[in-house]
Amino acid sequence: MSRKKDTKASVGAASGVDRRQFIGAALGAGGLLASMGLSQYVRAQGASAPIARPAPPPEPKVAQPAPLRDLKGKVAYVTAGSDGIGLGIARAASNAGMKVVIGYRNEERLKAALPLFKPGNAGVIGVKHDVVGREGWQALLDEVKRNFGKLHLVVNNAGIKTLKPASKATAEEWDYAMAVNVTAIVQSVAVILPHMLEHGEGGHFVTTSSMSGLLPAVTAGVYSATKIAAVGVMEALRVELEGTNIGTSAFCPGGTNTDNYAASGQPNPARKDGARRFGNSMDPLEAGERVMNGVVNNDLFIVSHPEFAEGMKQRFDAMMASTPAVETPIPQARIDYEQRVIRCGIYEREIAHRKKSRKSYRATEA
Repeated sequence: MSRKKDTKASVGAASGVDRRQFIGAALGAGGLLASMGLSQYVRAQGASAPIARPAPPPEPKVAQPAPLRDLKGKVAYVTAGSDGIGLGIARAASNAGMKVVIGYRNEERLKAALPLFKPGNAGVIGVKHDVVGREGWQALLDEVKRNFGKLHLVVNNAGIKTLKPASKATAEEWDYAMAVNVTAIVQSVAVILPHMLEHGEGGHFVTTSSMSGLLPAVTAGVYSATKIAAVGVMEALRVELEGTNIGTSAFCPGGTNTDNYAASGQPNPARKDGARRFGNSMDPLEAGERVMNGVVNNDLFIVSHPEFAEGMKQRFDAMMASTPAVETPIPQARIDYEQRVIRCGIYEREIAHRKKSRKSYRATEA
């Protein structure tokens, strides 16, 4: 992983020791959980029992309103945005009138990406950014503020697509995949959430997971496990941020063509071998439009490929089928103890939200 500094923005990356320090800080009363308002759930050092939980906030009656219903003039940042799905998302954001910041690491890919943005767009810049490490995220935010003032949408699209089975991956491979596919999401929230709350204009975090985050159907165990975790982070953030004007979405695409030049028929200058990866799959711009549609509607789950529905249903049905029947009365004391976690209202509200008719799942206006 390159550590070279770019003249556009100085970006750092955490070492293994830094990541361990980050995890330790997150578990401490003064760490990440406290910064996100969750210190009441942290066990105090030396305490024999958790700190008592406060009463839960009032349960919302409806799903969280979309914080970014109007994208025009807002600012979006897409990690790994110079190619593949990330570039498709960046293009869709730009077409919707957003100012776009592309996170990149490969100069040739960035050079090839920029001509794909329509003339007269609201503004597109590239910032070299290694997503591993909080210092890099802070440098990124500083660069965005210097160019555009504020940041409204963060798309955590960077990911490591290792095909290693979970039973065969080395500790280093697990660490690297976790750092990019999971911890980088947390780092982005730790740095950028306070900025979004401060400017008060609404914000949104999207994480590109995968259908493997909902249906782990292949033997790429490391990839599947980290993508499932990525979905979990976005669900947890929806619970925590539901009372704010910050939205969250987990994007779970199926097969998507990673060549943004494919629809034009022109050769991609960044792919000198002429390869069209996943040529029979969804066009990346369509995938990006579906993400933007999810943002303006504040969809918790953005599922772009309906052909996976039956497989997902089988997985969820298997979980329900595994729930045992009530053989003896459940003690009321146990039910009372579990009351805070026995259900989660975001799902009921998301179901009701999804029942509303929608003309298109590609439109970028709600």
